[in-house]
Amino acid sequence: MTMPLKKGIFLIADPKLRDPNFSQTVVLLCEHNDQGSLGVVVNRPTTLRLSEAIPSIDGTRSTLDVIYSGGPVQPDHIMTLCRGEEQVPESEHVADGIYLGGSLTVLEDMLASLSSPNSIRAYVGYAGWSSNQLESELGESSWKLVPADQKFIFDMEPARVWSTLLASLSEEYSIYASMPPDPTMN
Repeated sequence: MTMPLKKGIFLIADPKLRDPNFSQTVVLLCEHNDQGSLGVVVNRPTTLRLSEAIPSIDGTRSTLDVIYSGGPVQPDHIMTLCRGEEQVPESEHVADGIYLGGSLTVLEDMLASLSSPNSIRAYVGYAGWSSNQLESELGESSWKLVPADQKFIFDMEPARVWSTLLASLSEEYSIYASMPPDPTMN
């Protein structure tokens, strides 16, 4: 199945991809145009809590939220994904029911509008590619593409996201469904 490269898809790292920044990862592509691409790794939680990173955040929900490592670019920058029926002001629509924010104000608005504590993810850093770089990596079979689905971001255990999505692609990858996560990748 050939899928166009566009925002709102998952990039699933091929098992042969050895770049430690992306080994066993799933990236939600949040922007793609002729200038380049931007996404966040959705399956790499850190041990840091949102309330620890940003003590000024109001609300008890933030004490439950783990920050994820979104990628190697700008690791001091926080981006957020929110799941909802309505778009939070100043956020960007990425895929069905998934919105991206990049400022403290948007994060606060997202936290205030949550219907459940499992509706937001905060990421430090992001994955970025220059013009045609991602296309080149696709030509090298570094990534597999599937439509994004919010359940893999917000509902599934992060350690199972990569293996589950990869195994769903074809029987060739079914062995990865039972493969334990690589402990060096966290």
